[in-house]
Amino acid sequence: MHFDYTSLGIAYSVVVCAAVSYLIGSIPFGLLIGKMKGIDIRQHGSGNIGATNVTRTVGRGWGKLCFLLDFLKGALPVCIVSALVIPDSGETVVPVIVKFFRTFVNGHQIFSDPGGILPCISGLAAVVGHIWPIYLKFKGGKGVSTAAGAILALNPLSLLSAGAVWVIVFFASRYVSLASILAAVSMPVFCILYRITGIAQAQKPEIFLFFLLAALAVVKHTSNIKRLRAGTESRFERPGKKVDAEMVELPSISNSKRKTFKAAVLGDGAWGTALAMTLHRNGHKVMVWGAFPENVVHVNQVHENDKFLKGPKIPADLVFTADLAEAVNGASMLVLATPSQYLRGVLKKLKPLLKPDQIIVDIAKGIETGSLLTMSELCRQELGETHYVALSGPSHAEEVALNVPTLVVSASKNPEYANFVQQAFMNDYFRVYTLSDIIGVELGGALKNIYAIAAGIVDGIGMGDNTKAALMTRAIAEMSRLGKRLGGRVETFSGLSGIGDLIVTCMSRHSRNRYVGEELGKGRSLDEIIRSMDMVVAEGVKTCEAACELSERYGVDTPLIHGIYAILHDGCKPDEVIHKLMTRKAKKEDE
Repeated sequence: MHFDYTSLGIAYSVVVCAAVSYLIGSIPFGLLIGKMKGIDIRQHGSGNIGATNVTRTVGRGWGKLCFLLDFLKGALPVCIVSALVIPDSGETVVPVIVKFFRTFVNGHQIFSDPGGILPCISGLAAVVGHIWPIYLKFKGGKGVSTAAGAILALNPLSLLSAGAVWVIVFFASRYVSLASILAAVSMPVFCILYRITGIAQAQKPEIFLFFLLAALAVVKHTSNIKRLRAGTESRFERPGKKVDAEMVELPSISNSKRKTFKAAVLGDGAWGTALAMTLHRNGHKVMVWGAFPENVVHVNQVHENDKFLKGPKIPADLVFTADLAEAVNGASMLVLATPSQYLRGVLKKLKPLLKPDQIIVDIAKGIETGSLLTMSELCRQELGETHYVALSGPSHAEEVALNVPTLVVSASKNPEYANFVQQAFMNDYFRVYTLSDIIGVELGGALKNIYAIAAGIVDGIGMGDNTKAALMTRAIAEMSRLGKRLGGRVETFSGLSGIGDLIVTCMSRHSRNRYVGEELGKGRSLDEIIRSMDMVVAEGVKTCEAACELSERYGVDTPLIHGIYAILHDGCKPDEVIHKLMTRKAKKEDE
């Protein structure tokens, strides 16, 4: 069987070659390697599925294997298509490679190829498949390894020359992104140069392909280019090696010459105010933006935020403002301290003011109702790719403001950003750990508010320690089960942002969510309780709606969340829900 050398035959040849090459290129080897190691590679390091992130996350050996597999899925389609091209219809692939592959197809020629375009189309389709893979909802890697494989099959001399550029730039700078960009851009230059000098006979389709691949490389590295210009791009380090402190630009916490900067806290609630005070004590210039002008004026006059955080005095040079642009302008770090259900509106206002090099630190703990997005997903939807960090842990604002020893975690896919935030906040009473599991940290901080409502109900009804201990234990199991299904790591829920935050929120007199539950247990209605709180937000009420819907969407068993939802939104009596939970079918504890 073969496609005739006619317009229709050529069209069929192009479609078949492009489709098959695209599907081969779409195979996500980096993701599959991560799955073999028990992780989702997209939730670690840079979040990329390429060889560089595999190396960072699971080791050099696996990174080399990923590079080889991604390389082959670019080279093999080009070689196989070239071996199946009808003779004399044109070919651009190195003849010895074509001859080698033709031994496997017994001389059968299938495709009609005018002027050697099919191998180039196959190479391009494989790269597009890696960048926008159908198997991963069109969210893949940057395509450098796959492009290198396709180019080796087409023009090995240009690849070797560009490879030399990559090696020189990489070892000189330690920036994988910069090396990849310059190598890709140099490829068509070498191709044209060798054609002009007669060193290698590159045909026009190859040159056109190399320009396309160079353009794709630049487009896919846009965020890297912004970070390179801002000086915040990640240098490549071997797994286990300490992050280059120069990238963070903040020395050890013990160094009295800590570099300071301007920080903007977007939200004048209790937690935003407490963290603004922490940053101020660390020597940073801090400005707090508040959505209510009258409260801003009041705080600046009396130096106390008695609407949201009664008691602690606010330093006179810690300025509150109702002008978002004034707060954001010149700030190196923006702390998102707005309640989760109002964050989208603030992000829309923030977007035209945001600079590419500003660090985004989210401290809101919730899941947006309707969209069911976590705060990192919401920020990505509204702001695009940013330098995002989630800060969470067992930390009541009332105690942080009074210098009570507190431990939290700074989570980011990029370790430099997590370390930057760690150094910015950390001091003798506020200790910060780092982590890469953003999803786990965010879900731990959001879901614990739901269980705190249940703990309050237990207190309001008058049940004992046995009941609350059982509730918190099963809450951790349920939280971990749902969190793992949504992409978090189980061990994260055993840490500060999981069990740590759950304990403090379920037990503390400062907990607004526990207060709501306690009042429900005493018989008050939810509407009455919310009105009496005078704009102080209990995140767990809305988060319960989102979590309930998420558990149903992903088929995760969450009897506690559903039980709390029934009390909050369906009008069920607490004792009825507790009886239903206690009389469920007997199970093993680890189910």
